[in-house]
Order: sequence, then structure tokens, then C-alpha cells
Amino acid sequence: MTDRAAGNSPKVSVVSITYNHAAYIRETLDGFVAQKTDFPVEFIVADDASTDATPAIIQEYADRYPHLFRTILRSENLGIHANLTDALSTARGEYLALCEGDDFWIDPLKLSKQVAFLDQHPGTAVCFHPVRVIWEGREDSEFPPVGWRGDLSVESLIRRKFIQTNSVVYRRLPRYDDIPADVMPLDWYLHVRHAVSGDIAMLPETMAVYRRHSQGVSYDAVANPTKFWLAAGPAHAAMSEAMLDLFPGDPVYQKVLGEQADWILRQIAKVPGPEGRAVLLNSITQHPRIAMLALQNRWRQHPGHG
Repeated sequence: MTDRAAGNSPKVSVVSITYNHAAYIRETLDGFVAQKTDFPVEFIVADDASTDATPAIIQEYADRYPHLFRTILRSENLGIHANLTDALSTARGEYLALCEGDDFWIDPLKLSKQVAFLDQHPGTAVCFHPVRVIWEGREDSEFPPVGWRGDLSVESLIRRKFIQTNSVVYRRLPRYDDIPADVMPLDWYLHVRHAVSGDIAMLPETMAVYRRHSQGVSYDAVANPTKFWLAAGPAHAAMSEAMLDLFPGDPVYQKVLGEQADWILRQIAKVPGPEGRAVLLNSITQHPRIAMLALQNRWRQHPGHG
């Protein structure tokens, strides 16, 4: 990191949340320090009361680079949502980047390239790039798939999360403390929330690595869908409803969100037994607006069949 990157008024705020990431966090922080910029950057690292060596490692880097790091080392576990929204609320930069403590950047010019693009394209609100995906027990892959890259519209982003968290740079919004507390996955919601303000752009270079491992939040979505939707189904329904509030009274986006909500409720409905039925009923009861949109979507697909 160049000396000019150290300053009191950062151009970019990078927010990283961590929890028991001792096996990975050094690569994350090394990727931060390696960034070559001619503008000031701050790295906000918020640890959610890890029980391993993660806080000590973070403090080590903060001591070594006090002009770069702002640390939040929590004494009580808040959970992903509260930890992230609180950290986001402390950001001061014009732009905002994300990278969780088990992922890392591999291009020292990542931030410089994305900031240059955003500076040159004031109508763009979200800038991202492909990432390499390292799977636990599987071959590596790249995300998003090539077939997803032709449509970078907000409508497409609502239908499928084609932006990986550690690839994105946003134009920072004025506040983040008003996000409903039960919304997950929060990154998908944040992508859409920022994209409301402008265009979405993808740079071609693969500049980061996303780890898929058994301790990861989304790992069970592939490895154990039943377990995943039992745990995460209601939060996905909450996310869909929170997105709805980003487009009040807009019939086009209501239709798209109806498709998303129908897909989410279908995934929950696939969970067998009384537990699955209870989660589905809870999701519908707690979020009746998206349940109605899901029904309307089904009626459009199968008119006259209920």
C-alpha cells in the first residue's frame, strides 16, 4: 500500500467481517495490504467475538499498519447481520468494498481498477468482477458462470445473485442501520439496494478468491439443501420482502420479486416432514406480501389452476 493510501478521508472503505477465521484471515489481510492505490483506503475489520486466534491476528496487522486498519473486536457475538450492518455504518469512504475473513484478493490493482471505472462512469453504482471459487473437496470453478454475464440488470440480479461479495465495490449509501434485522443473505440484498441508484458493471479480470468450505454460511445450500432451507428459509423470505420495499408500487419489480419469492417458497416446501411445513408456514405468516406475490406469479404461470 502506498503512503498516499494512508489518510484521514478515505476514498474507499473496505469492510471485512470475521468469525473464527484464523485458518484464513492472514491471506485476507495480506490481500488488503498488497493493494496499490494513489488514494486513501481504510480497512474496517469487525470480528464477531471469535473463539480462536482471529482477533489476535487482526490486532497484529492493526499494530503493524495503524494507518490502514480500523478494528472492531467484539466481546459478545452479535451474529452476521448486526456485525456487518454496524461495520458498514462506520465506513467513511466515497466507495465501499466488501471481503469476508475467509476470502481474499489476488490482484494488487483490484481497488484501483474499480475506483477508476467508477470515477469515469458516474452513472454506475455497482462494480464487480469474476472470482475464482475454491471448493472443499471439489474442482475449482469461476463465478459468475459465463452464461450469466450477458444480463447485468437489476431484474436479473433479483432473480439470481450473480455478484460475489468479495468482488464488489459500491458507491456508499448514506445509511445502513435501517436494514430489517432478519434479512439474509445480506450481501444479495445489499447488491440490489445499491443497484437501485445506478448501473451495474463487471470488469473482465478475475481478481479475488471465494472459498466454499464446510464452515461457510452458504456451504449447505449445495452440500445439504434440507438443512440449509430449514435454517435460512425465513431469512430469504425476509430478504425478498425487504427488496420489495426498495421498489414501492413498481409493478415491473413486483413481478420479478414474485418470481423470486415463488422460488424461495418452493425451496422451503421441498423440505420434508413437519419441520419443513412449520418453516414454510412461518415464512408465509411473517411475510404475507411476498407470499401473495408468489401466488400471483403461480397464477400467471398456470391460469385457472389455482
